[in-house]
Amino acid sequence: MSCHLTEEELWSGLDRDAPEVNDHIAGCPTCQGRAADLKRGVEVLTAASSPPASRPMPAKVGSYRIQRILGEGGMGIVYEAEQQAPKRLVAIKVIRGGKHVDDYRLRLFEREAQTLARLKHRAIAAIYEGGRDDDGQPFFAMELVRGVPLTEYVREQNVPRRARLELFGRICDAIHYAHLRGVIHRDLKPTNILVDSDGEPKVLDFGLARITDPEGTLKTETLQIGRIMGTLPYMSPEEARGDADEIDVRSDVYSLGVVFYELMTDQLPYRVKKAALPEAVRVICEEPPRRPSSLTRSLRGDLDTIALKALEKEPARRYQSAAALAEDVHRFLTDQPILARPASAFYQLRKFAVRHRLFALFTVALIALVATVSIWARNTNEIVRKGADDAMKLQDLAMAVTELRLAESYRAQGRFDAAEPFYRSALSAFNMLGREDREGLALTRLASLLISRPSDEKGGKESDYVAAEELLTDAMELFEQMGSSGVEAQLGALTLLQTLYSPDVWGFAEGLAEVNQDLQALQAELDARGRENDRGQRPG
Repeated sequence: MSCHLTEEELWSGLDRDAPEVNDHIAGCPTCQGRAADLKRGVEVLTAASSPPASRPMPAKVGSYRIQRILGEGGMGIVYEAEQQAPKRLVAIKVIRGGKHVDDYRLRLFEREAQTLARLKHRAIAAIYEGGRDDDGQPFFAMELVRGVPLTEYVREQNVPRRARLELFGRICDAIHYAHLRGVIHRDLKPTNILVDSDGEPKVLDFGLARITDPEGTLKTETLQIGRIMGTLPYMSPEEARGDADEIDVRSDVYSLGVVFYELMTDQLPYRVKKAALPEAVRVICEEPPRRPSSLTRSLRGDLDTIALKALEKEPARRYQSAAALAEDVHRFLTDQPILARPASAFYQLRKFAVRHRLFALFTVALIALVATVSIWARNTNEIVRKGADDAMKLQDLAMAVTELRLAESYRAQGRFDAAEPFYRSALSAFNMLGREDREGLALTRLASLLISRPSDEKGGKESDYVAAEELLTDAMELFEQMGSSGVEAQLGALTLLQTLYSPDVWGFAEGLAEVNQDLQALQAELDARGRENDRGQRPG
C-alpha cells in the first residue's frame, strides 16, 4: 500500500504530536512502519546525546531563584523565578538537554532570544537577559505574563463583539511593530496570545520566528527547508506547502485572519483538526473558507469582507500588512468605508450618513421634497413645467452642495483620495448649472487638495501639480468674468498659485514672479476699496 505522506510531513507531525497525523498513521500500515523507524532513530540519538540522568528542577538559574515550573515543551522548560535586583518575578526559559543540546535546537533557542531582544512593545512579552548558567546551560529571562489564551478569555468573560475587535486591533499593532523590525512570528494562534486581568494582550513564543534585515531580505535562514513548522489550522497556504521562500509578513496576516475569524464566530474557517495531514494541507491550499456570515448572520457585510480578505490563498490578494488589516477594523468601528472593497459613491454616502445622521436626514428630506415637486410639475401647464425644471436644478444643486461638503469632510480627516471624486462630481454639477461662484470655489478647493496631497516621491507628483495649475487657471478666468464680485476669490486662487510655484513645492520661478505681481495689484485694488468705504462712512 503506497502513501503520499512525505518524510518531512510525517516527521513534522510526529514532532508536534499532531492529531491529524496520528489519525492518519492509525489507518495506514505503511506509515506505521515508517513512524516506528523514525521513533527508534530518535530514541537512539536521544540516548547518545542526553545526560545519564534527568535534570531535577534547579534551585537557581544564573542569579535567579527558581519558584516553580510554568510549562514544558519540545524546546525547553519555563520556570517562574525571582530576580533579586530589581526585585521582581520573571519567567526563565531553559533549553532542554543542557550542555548536550544539538546545534539545531541551540540555534532555535538563541534565535528566539535574539528575536525578543529586537522587540520592545507593550503587547509583546519583553526579554530581560540571556546567557548560560554555571553548568553552561543556555537560558533567557523574560517578562512574566499572567493571563489566559485569547479565545478562552473572550469566551469566559463574554466579551462583546466591539471589544473583541478593539482587542484584535491592538494585537495587529503589535505584530506590525514586529514586522517593521524584521521579525515574522510564523506561529500566531490564540494560545500564543495571552490576555491579562486588565484586558491587555501579550504576544508570546517567537521560537519559530523568521528574522529579516531592514530591507526585508532574509538574514536568518530557514533552519529546516521544506519542513512544516507551526500549527496547521492557523498556517497560511504557503507555510502548509512548506514553501520557505514564499513566507513573509503576509503569512502572519493570514494567521491573524484565522484568529479574527475565530474571535468573530468561535469556530475555525476550515475543519482540519481531524483530517489526515495531506488532506488538511489540500483544504488549506485549495478550498475556500466558510463565509463568517454563514455561521453568524450578523457578520454579513464588512466583517465578512475583512475576514475573507485576510484569508486569501494568494499573498498578493491579502492585506499587505498587519497595519492594513488593523486599519479596516478601525474603519468598521468608526463607521467609515473599509478599504477591502471598491468604495462606490453610494457606499461612501451610506457610511457618511451613519456618521452624520442629522445632516443626512436633512439632505434626504430636501431631495425628497424637490423630487415631489418635480413629479407634480410634470402634470401641469408650461409655467408649472418651468417650475419643475427649476426644482430639478435645485435638486442638482442640493446634491452638488452635499458632495462638496462630503469632500471637505473627507479632506479634514486626511482622506485625500476619498475626497477627490466628490470634489470633481460637485465641480461638474456647478458647471452644468452655470453657478460660476460655486464652480470657482470647487476648482480652488480641488486644486488645493492636489497641492497638499501627500506623495511617496520627494517633491510631490508632477501630474498633481500640473492638474492643480490648470484648475487654478480656469478658476481665475471665472473670477475675472464675475468682475468686482470675484476679486476676493481671485486673490485666494492667486495665493494657491503662489504656493504651487514656491521652491518648496514646484519651484516654477517665472510663474511665481508673474503671480506675485498680480497679487500686489489685487491687494492694492482691495486696499483702495477699503479706503473709499472708510471715506463714505465718515460724517459730513
